[in-house]
Amino acid sequence: MAPHKTSYKPSVRDFLFSVRLLSLFFASIAFFQFIYQQAGEAHGTYFYLLYAPLAVCGVCIAVFLCISNVYRAAGRYARQLKVLECVLMSAIFLCAIAVTGLYQSQYKILFLFLIISYTFEYGMRAGLYLAVFASLSIVGIDLVWAPVKGGVNLYFQNDLLLCGAFIVTAWALGFYAQMRQEHIASLERQINTDGLTGLLNHRNFYDAVQLCYDTAQKEGTPLSLIFADIDYFTTYNDCHGHQQGDLALKETADLLASTAGQKGQLFRYSGAKFACILPGMDQQQATVLARQMRDAIDQHPFYGQELLPAGSLTISCGVCGLSSRHLSCNQFVQECDDALYRAKFFRKNRVEVYVSLLDQFRAAGDTDDFENSLSSIRALISVVNSRDLYTFGHTERVVYYASLMAKRLHLSRADSRALLYGAYVHDVGKINVAKEILLKPIALTDEEWAEMKKHPSDGAYIIRNLPSLSFVADLVEHHHERYDGSGYPHGLKGEEISYLARILTLVDSFDAIISKRPYKKARTIDEAIAELLRCRGTQFDPTLTDIFVEELRSFHSAPYGA
Repeated sequence: MAPHKTSYKPSVRDFLFSVRLLSLFFASIAFFQFIYQQAGEAHGTYFYLLYAPLAVCGVCIAVFLCISNVYRAAGRYARQLKVLECVLMSAIFLCAIAVTGLYQSQYKILFLFLIISYTFEYGMRAGLYLAVFASLSIVGIDLVWAPVKGGVNLYFQNDLLLCGAFIVTAWALGFYAQMRQEHIASLERQINTDGLTGLLNHRNFYDAVQLCYDTAQKEGTPLSLIFADIDYFTTYNDCHGHQQGDLALKETADLLASTAGQKGQLFRYSGAKFACILPGMDQQQATVLARQMRDAIDQHPFYGQELLPAGSLTISCGVCGLSSRHLSCNQFVQECDDALYRAKFFRKNRVEVYVSLLDQFRAAGDTDDFENSLSSIRALISVVNSRDLYTFGHTERVVYYASLMAKRLHLSRADSRALLYGAYVHDVGKINVAKEILLKPIALTDEEWAEMKKHPSDGAYIIRNLPSLSFVADLVEHHHERYDGSGYPHGLKGEEISYLARILTLVDSFDAIISKRPYKKARTIDEAIAELLRCRGTQFDPTLTDIFVEELRSFHSAPYGA
């Protein structure tokens, strides 16, 4: 996977193309000068008719090859075309010298254009080879055809200076081109790689994953992605300082790279987060590799790791494999990030594989029934997600929490189905909320809150008009009611709020607490649990709150596995 390249090459190639065209223009002057002279002599128009087409064809072919090099530089036969171009242009220049007096020709200088062009583009070695060829050709012409007067070949002596100029030009330009390429390569390394770990950086990740995604979709080959994040890394930095933290990051990068080997390409995505793209590897194989990565980090003796909550420095991993459900590369990356979220915020030191909404709904009802029921609402959900990126991830997570509660409470199939469907569409009413309110970077005003509070009723109205989903309309309308009666839109209290709506309120609020918003910081799992307990009996059903908190704690403290 090539790192991101700078865009200097096209402009340089255009300049060199212009140099070659200019040299061909001068060569054509030599040919047409020769043709004109021959046409006026005894040979008459026969020479004109013979040489003119040959000259024009030769120049046209050379121009064609130049253009081919410009537009086919990355093509299959690019190298062969470039060699053919160089040979043909050298032949044209030799012919131009031959028809304009051989050793007496003033067109020997044409080789200098070619030397400059090819040295700058292909380096010192190519330039020197061409300079030696041009020098030997010119010296050979002088030795064979130039007259010797008084034992001295004046043309040979004079052309030695020109040959020296050829070689010096190739050497000097080649040295400059080499320095330039090394400088550009150094800049590209700084731009494309992370200075601490030596891995490719966040910028290159998106270029690489898009390329792999497009290739996999086109060729129908497997593709997987792993996100890995160091657990409690902030705590580690606080305990040992940022310098030791940097050493731990580098050690982690080295361990991940050695575990991944040649199977994939590793990136430092951000902070203490790494990404590994795995072309040709399916989700099951990627999961095995992610576990190997986790074990390698867990078993490594990092300095001072005993001070961390788990007693060792560990990583959480999220895995996602490319499938037919992915409509874009961004969705593919987002799903892997969601899998990492589940691993990191619930268990840590664990590998989680992304589970799609479709898979979660399969546990609650028919897949076909789900597809039929939500086909009419999916467009609205997509519009809401596009207007508020928070809502997109929020919906996925709320469905996940709802599935956990459905299993813990042993809900019937019908109730599980209703809870998960309601979780999926609970924020559809936000389609009527102004985008400026949804994306406002500070706390909302009273008027804006009044507008926002309409979304449960608006969502319920939309759902009631869809017969296949009307059974979750009340659930959507009541998911912001509070147990003490201070919620909205109807101020329902206690068991006046349906059982499923009380569950949805709980899981929806929990995700809002731990999520970062423009106007508030995200809280930790422990802080969120404390907030749920604080609001037990006021905002939330106390019994359901205790069950959900117990479920969160069991997940949060469970030993790693999977």
